[in-house]
Amino acid sequence: MEALLCKRLGDPTSSFESPIELSRNHPIPELDSPTAVRVKVKATSLNYGTYLQIQGKYQEKHPLPFIPGSDYAGIVDAVGPSVSKFKVGDYVCAFAPVGSYATFIVQDQSQLFEVPKECDLVAAAGFPIAFVTSHLTLAHRANLTSSQACPPFSCFWLVLLVLGAAGGVGLAAVQIGKICGAVVIAVA
Repeated sequence: MEALLCKRLGDPTSSFESPIELSRNHPIPELDSPTAVRVKVKATSLNYGTYLQIQGKYQEKHPLPFIPGSDYAGIVDAVGPSVSKFKVGDYVCAFAPVGSYATFIVQDQSQLFEVPKECDLVAAAGFPIAFVTSHLTLAHRANLTSSQACPPFSCFWLVLLVLGAAGGVGLAAVQIGKICGAVVIAVA
């Protein structure tokens, strides 16, 4: 399988000597437990946490070499004998500490979310981090709900200001804010 390997720590945006190398014959990961699921990755995200991991500046350090990448979406390729939630061919998305910048990744079934067949897997790949982060922030910490939205022609409007609205978490916040009925001001 193909995989992007971080062979040394450094700036992945450097044009001089990248710490990332493409491996075209990396071994396909085996199912490592009875409840393990192997997923053929169709889409994965690029986020700031991964950037920091490659530089060695993230709070969790991984031994070199490692396959970077965290949230992803794909199609179930193989299941362990005790897997009850998924079958081969199901669409899933998940968050992994590392490993999604590869053709295949293995995770326990408890870490996977089912994705409806009509959902675009590219969109689903952004769900585990961007949308969950925004939803937790807006719905659970800020208590933003659709019941707070005021009727049209009211003097009081629920206004949500989203700074960094061009990034994944910001775009998700804009969408969640609109669903909750807020007047969203997006700044990028």
